[in-house]
Amino acid sequence: MSFKSLQKYVTGDIGIYRFGTFYRLISSRYASGLQSMDLDHGLDEFLPTTISDAEFGAAIRRCHDATRLVDLDTLPRGEAAKAANREWKKKLVLWQRKALEMTGCKNLDELYEDARYSSSDRIKDVYAFFNSNLKKSTEFSSIPEQFPDYQEFIVEQPASDEMLGQAARAALDAGVRNALPPPRVRRGSK
Repeated sequence: MSFKSLQKYVTGDIGIYRFGTFYRLISSRYASGLQSMDLDHGLDEFLPTTISDAEFGAAIRRCHDATRLVDLDTLPRGEAAKAANREWKKKLVLWQRKALEMTGCKNLDELYEDARYSSSDRIKDVYAFFNSNLKKSTEFSSIPEQFPDYQEFIVEQPASDEMLGQAARAALDAGVRNALPPPRVRRGSK
């Protein structure tokens, strides 16, 4: 059984980016399997990639603790949801601009040229890190678990900060561009 089937037990959800010589961690707003970067109240940390595994793991733990768990019924609907989405996109532009300033990149294409991303979920007994796919030039997406490129890195509790840092680095290193779908099986062929 994959970790992804345990989404209803999530107590922490974060995104981990590697942009050149920086890691960027951001906590999420999480509601019953729906998540988005918490650009309003989330933890947003830039760290040099030279930090130790233990320091990286401690930052990951802090970021998980900052996850804002909300009730699905409290999320806006209809026109209010559209307005909230427009505001979130404006904040995303500022979030991206901060990454450009920190890394010295001129534009998003340059920023994402060698970028990697990993998502991470926490439940009571486990931290899980997932590799990702860079399909568009500046947009990461999750890899479906039936794809051969899909990987998850599980760290059982109690976990040291060093173990968390190592798992996060492994998930970032496992990121791919243009993940391949599973091979097609032709009906009737042997």
